Amino acid sequence: MAKAYWAQLIELDEDVEASKIPGATDHEDAADTLITDFVGAMGGEITSGAIRVWQEGGREKVYDWRAEFELPDDFDESDDEDIEVEGEIILIERLG
Repeated sequence: MAKAYWAQLIELDEDVEASKIPGATDHEDAADTLITDFVGAMGGEITSGAIRVWQEGGREKVYDWRAEFELPDDFDESDDEDIEVEGEIILIERLG
């Protein structure tokens, strides 16, 4: 049975509990999953930070991350309607 991955957003104003990431295949996949959910839940207001990821009984990795978005061509800031945006999560592993 594969060991589960866990991830925790760190270095925020408030502590965030660690989350088990079902179906994650590696550290980066687990990080991407949690960050995508977090950025979506925050409505894109927080677009960078740090995350700690580990596998049960295994190695821990820490990443700095940022979310980059592409807004639709017809985006209107004065419109209050929800929009769908394309985005990418950039992970940079901290070494040492």
